[in-house]
Amino acid sequence: MKSKKLLQNGAAYVLVQAILLGILFLGPTDWWGTLTFSQSVSETLHLIAVALFPLGLLIAIVAAIQLKRNLTPLPMPVEQGELIQTGLYAYVRHPIYFGVILAALAWFLHTQAVLTLVELVALIIFFEIKSKKEEYWMGQVYPEYAGYQKRTAKLIPGVY
Repeated sequence: MKSKKLLQNGAAYVLVQAILLGILFLGPTDWWGTLTFSQSVSETLHLIAVALFPLGLLIAIVAAIQLKRNLTPLPMPVEQGELIQTGLYAYVRHPIYFGVILAALAWFLHTQAVLTLVELVALIIFFEIKSKKEEYWMGQVYPEYAGYQKRTAKLIPGVY
């Protein structure tokens, strides 16, 4: 009975996310080779990665802190929670996902590996799927969520 509840509240999404992030950051990068750039372009990408990685982590951490008691690893909202629309949540509905995407992008720019690029794309697609389910549940719990969706970007501030 308990395992059924875990699946109903989105625990499977958390498991898939952990696997994807583990493969991305801890798995091999050289299976399919690396993209070929000039030395100056490659070095520039590495410098961008050095800036983006901590920025992504910082965004994810700050967003988690801003959720306060609403923070949960599950995509289903906590009971008696509140809809946070301030701080980073005023700019993007899923700033933790955005921060993780930035960190994953930085990892790709650092490795410049084809496999890492594929994993980055898979992670973005996964966050799109997970956020749809999460937003369905948020809309069920918070009547004001529809308005929040209309005025706030989903995953990338000012873009999408």
